[in-house]
Amino acid sequence: MSYKVLALKWRPRSFEAVVGQQATLLALQHALNNNQVHHAHLLTGTRGVGKTSIARILAKCLNCEQGVSANPCGTCNICQAIDRGDCPDVIEVDAASRTKVEDTRDLLDNMSYAPVQARFKIYIIDEVHMLSNHSFNALLKTLEEPPAHVKFILATTDPQKLPITVLSRCLQFHLRNLSVSQIAQQLNKILTEEQISFEDAALTIIAQCANGSMRDALSLLEQVVAFGERNVTINAAQQILGTSVHEKILNLLMQIINADAPQVISIVRDMAANNADFNQALKVLQTLIYQLSLVQILPEALTDTAFDLEKLRLLSEKVSPVELQIFYQAALQGVRDLPYAPDLVMGFEMIVLRMLAFQPVHVEQAKPRPVSIAAPVAAPVVLERSPVVLAPAPVLQVPAPQQAPISHAPIAQATAPMTGTPLWGDVIPRLNLPGLTKVIAENSTLDVWSAEQIHLTLNEAQKALLNPRHIERIQEALQKYCNNKAKVVIKVGVVQSDTPAAQDRNLKQAAQLAAEQEIKADKHIQQFTQTFAATIEEIQTNVKE
Repeated sequence: MSYKVLALKWRPRSFEAVVGQQATLLALQHALNNNQVHHAHLLTGTRGVGKTSIARILAKCLNCEQGVSANPCGTCNICQAIDRGDCPDVIEVDAASRTKVEDTRDLLDNMSYAPVQARFKIYIIDEVHMLSNHSFNALLKTLEEPPAHVKFILATTDPQKLPITVLSRCLQFHLRNLSVSQIAQQLNKILTEEQISFEDAALTIIAQCANGSMRDALSLLEQVVAFGERNVTINAAQQILGTSVHEKILNLLMQIINADAPQVISIVRDMAANNADFNQALKVLQTLIYQLSLVQILPEALTDTAFDLEKLRLLSEKVSPVELQIFYQAALQGVRDLPYAPDLVMGFEMIVLRMLAFQPVHVEQAKPRPVSIAAPVAAPVVLERSPVVLAPAPVLQVPAPQQAPISHAPIAQATAPMTGTPLWGDVIPRLNLPGLTKVIAENSTLDVWSAEQIHLTLNEAQKALLNPRHIERIQEALQKYCNNKAKVVIKVGVVQSDTPAAQDRNLKQAAQLAAEQEIKADKHIQQFTQTFAATIEEIQTNVKE
């Protein structure tokens, strides 16, 4: 007896055997049981999620010799002929190979004839979006009002390419990608029936690599079965499929959070050497960031994940919610930028480098914009008393007044016992703290400074930023700076004196006020506003950091 591949052997032949797609199946079953079956169905979804299988099951439901129902017998001549693919009244068409209008007209000409054996003549048109515009035009009228003995079941992976006129004439069902757990459970069932030994973790690896497609999962499973000599092990799965992309992305994000640039680039280049799909890797990275945010804010909402749940929980404790939002925005921007990169590896590296290099600036610390009068460049200035519009608007750039520089004089290297308390604002620039860790330091005050302990108080407004990883980074930087093993304690509370961030903000506000006064006192600006009855709506200064 010839060998039958698993994807064909285990193709579902009844609605009960279909994995997932419960909403679609329930709707079809209700329609069949109530004899309210639409004449044209459109099944959409990615490859391997069950479009053709459901179409054939629906054909059996409509043509079973026992009558129309949601449970065809599967044993009558018609049901068996449909399963074999040789029923003369169920015509399967691959639209990708029959795109010409002549092919469509041939189909339409045959529709007028009554079924040879079955109750209905059923046309299953796969990849229907591949039909030409002329073919669609030829099909439209028949699709809207077919003969009573004709039913259409259309399937496509790309419904956006279908004309709206076709979509409006069909009852549309979208088949979702299967979850990792759904695929793994089905593989478990198949291997048990096939009497093939397996390890559960190996099935998870296969399910992750299938990307929601049961057909792909079965094809991958056959490769692993052949490699492992009918023994599906973790080692066999990893040898054939490589380490799961999910595991690599999890490790990649961990190194980004640790600010370990060499490791980050090493991981990306290792992925490139193993021919990773970086478009898919970016989607997995986005999913990981989303799920970490969910674990932090609403852990019970995470019901299914391709990642190790315990590793997700541990990683979520090492990163702040704000950092995750920044990473997600960088990934979103990367989706738009990746197609324009010279190559995918370089583009993906640039995305992760952006995550490493981007230092978030708190709203209160945002740089002021350049000086402009009334409106930005190229926007019209609308005068109050006159309908006259000047375009483009005049823009005046003036230098901001000089502000007193902040002292960054070197501080003597501290050794135990430490005497005196230094200016915290002078210490921070020497610690080389990254991103949000620096923001936390700048929004803190120094309370205790000794060889044994250094105590900081973080402004309550920034408490959401604090996590153990940031405290660890500050402690490591201070111990290196002080050349001792002082323990760093950071508490959240009401600060008793201005933080370095507040001091910097006050200086900028003073510079802004001085600039505004200087601009308003300028005789040329006064003459301009009087002549054109204009008003100064906004003054923006470029205050250098």
